[in-house]
Amino acid sequence: MSLIMSWSKCTIEIGKTGAADAMATTLQSIGTIADRSTSLESADGEVLEMKATGGVTVAKEQSEGEITLTTRIIEPDFAFLATLIDATHDDVEDKLTVKSQIVNDPYSVKLTPKNTGATGLEIRKASVTYKDGYSEEEGHYADVIFTILACADGELYTKFKKA
Repeated sequence: MSLIMSWSKCTIEIGKTGAADAMATTLQSIGTIADRSTSLESADGEVLEMKATGGVTVAKEQSEGEITLTTRIIEPDFAFLATLIDATHDDVEDKLTVKSQIVNDPYSVKLTPKNTGATGLEIRKASVTYKDGYSEEEGHYADVIFTILACADGELYTKFKKA
């Protein structure tokens, strides 16, 4: 069995989550993703312990930790940004007037790996954090963080193998 480079040149598409936490029916690409910038991470949840005399643990509960998908977009498209954040795109002058970087609605996310047999990811409901940035090395970029939210039926995400 060979190791598959799962997210090498992956694509990420998003769309507003549908009614009753349904996966978005229309997805659009977030743009060109920076090399080695995409990761899925799970944080530790809270741990509650009940201890008896002498420090013996008699009960323990652990809550689900936050799960985030993080990526960096290179030279984000103004028209796309106008659909994500509170911004207006002037197509004629190619200007973007930003009023707020806060993303209010939950979004569905689909990460599709480049390679056949690699594992992809579908998230029906996620909150989105958008962070605009510039650097001499990378130019204009945007860091996008998708924090996975539990759907009404309890689902967090689905993994799939690329056919």
